[in-house]
Amino acid sequence: MISLLIAAFATVDMTKFEDAVWFVETSRREGMIWGDQGRSLGPLQIGRAAHADALEFDPSIGGKYEDCQHLEYSLKIQRAYLARYCTEARLGRKPTNMDKARTWVGGPRGPWRKSSLEYARKVIRAIEDSPLASWGQAEYKTTIGGLK
Repeated sequence: MISLLIAAFATVDMTKFEDAVWFVETSRREGMIWGDQGRSLGPLQIGRAAHADALEFDPSIGGKYEDCQHLEYSLKIQRAYLARYCTEARLGRKPTNMDKARTWVGGPRGPWRKSSLEYARKVIRAIEDSPLASWGQAEYKTTIGGLK
């Protein structure tokens, strides 16, 4: 029984920004979580267009849209999406967590959309309020549950 419980957990490397988005989007839940009236899926609430953009940018990710229910896969999609659209070349400066949050919620033009500000502020507050904020580390490991 103990070995079954140990097998039910996985460790995922993520940044404090990624954890904050996960917290804001789904209170750190994982699975077939549908949001935005069925237009977004999973722990990071990924829409079909963002999924397609990320796969076009980095086809090595593979998978299908339904895989967005898994945190590890969702992080790959988010990282590819932000690597494509939230860059120094596009912004004219090094991207901040605010820029990343605004891009994540508002799409490629998110950093310039007023409508993305409230969401980005929630993400920044989640980073600042996190018990991990005092670690001073950019990345950490988190344990997630769920049988695969």
